[in-house]
Amino acid sequence: MKKILFPTDFSPCAKNAFNYAIQLADDMGGVIDMMSIYHLPISDAGSVPPDYIDQMLQEKRNQVREQLREFTKDAPRHLIGKCRADYGLFIAQEITDAARYSEYDLIIMGTKGEHNKMEKLLGSVTTNVMMQAPCPVLAIPEEAIYKGIHELAYATNFQPSDQLAIDQLMYFTEPLKANVHFVHVETKVPVSTNVEDYFPGGTVPDGFSDFTIVNNNSVVEGLDNYIKANEIDVMALFIPKRRLWERLFHSSVTKKMTLHTRIPILVFRE
Repeated sequence: MKKILFPTDFSPCAKNAFNYAIQLADDMGGVIDMMSIYHLPISDAGSVPPDYIDQMLQEKRNQVREQLREFTKDAPRHLIGKCRADYGLFIAQEITDAARYSEYDLIIMGTKGEHNKMEKLLGSVTTNVMMQAPCPVLAIPEEAIYKGIHELAYATNFQPSDQLAIDQLMYFTEPLKANVHFVHVETKVPVSTNVEDYFPGGTVPDGFSDFTIVNNNSVVEGLDNYIKANEIDVMALFIPKRRLWERLFHSSVTKKMTLHTRIPILVFRE
């Protein structure tokens, strides 16, 4: 049984992602634990006596718990586990800490892109969770509708760490019986179509099959074209532990894909 964590802010985007998550959990044989982060507005906390803060926090906690019950009321009971209301100021950190301490197999979150200049600068909660989470994160766009996961594409840079990603992919896709496509976007010319040319020493990881090399000046555009041409249901990306400039590049690609794609993005970390 797979343990799934679903953080929510009760928005329409989160509700759509929850509908997707419920159907996916059913197909995967998983159970979803719900989580919502709450805090008191600074203006409220600073305008009341300290003795009253605890009461306000308890009232807020009860309110969030009731929202969680309402949010999940139509879901099959056997697919819903714990409903937790957690106090915290840094939402992404609270989510990743919960995933780490409770050893979740997967985090599922809704995403609807950037809304303001601050979010463009700092990144959305979803993308920040992706960069920090100890387990895979599945980001669900607000227009995504679950129709099963039949075709999953993995964007590769042909590195030895791909073997770790492949192992995680197989664990994720095995109960779904999904086809896994491997795609690499080559931004330089000339382009070799021989996959062995891209691996150090020419050693291809086990399980690496059905690969395509796409030539495009933009990695994001190349992946987007591949998604459309091959009717991909989920795009998977792997973020390895690398030098700073490489991490920034992977963060940028992941963020752009998460904010602009119309299909879910599954992110693995090393």
